[in-house]
Amino acid sequence: MLRWEIKEMRRDHLKQVMEIERKSFPTPWTRGMFLYELTSPKSFNFVATPLMEEEKLVLGYIIFWMAKGEVHILNLATHPSFCRLGIAYSLILFALDFSYKKGGILYILEVRQGNHAALNLYRKVGFAPWGIKKRYYPDTGEDAIIMRLFFGDRTHGQDADGQPHLP
Repeated sequence: MLRWEIKEMRRDHLKQVMEIERKSFPTPWTRGMFLYELTSPKSFNFVATPLMEEEKLVLGYIIFWMAKGEVHILNLATHPSFCRLGIAYSLILFALDFSYKKGGILYILEVRQGNHAALNLYRKVGFAPWGIKKRYYPDTGEDAIIMRLFFGDRTHGQDADGQPHLP
């Protein structure tokens, strides 16, 4: 069984992160965008890597901003070879737990209307549709569904293996 850990993204992760990004999105972020996020004080960047491996393969990543209790999830992706193992779920729960401990209350994200896997994941952790940004994605003209989660009235803990979980 594949097990992973979540840790801060570093510059030396970028080659693998860029590979995942290109395989995951029609209009991938550029290296410059990732470098900006790595240096921005409002940005938090994490990767999932397998436990017990010397050469750390990046399985997935999450990037989010946090300011004054609001958390905006900007980017979340899993390596296509490791989808449906719970990596993205772990990353988003980690982000919720991490930011909640730092005062996060309101969580917001945009997702392509046709990205059913992502919509299901976000619903699974408690996000709900809040609005639509018409023709938000210029590459396809697809709408974005704005989703949000108010987390200020909840508490959460950890499983026996230290993974965060929702109440």
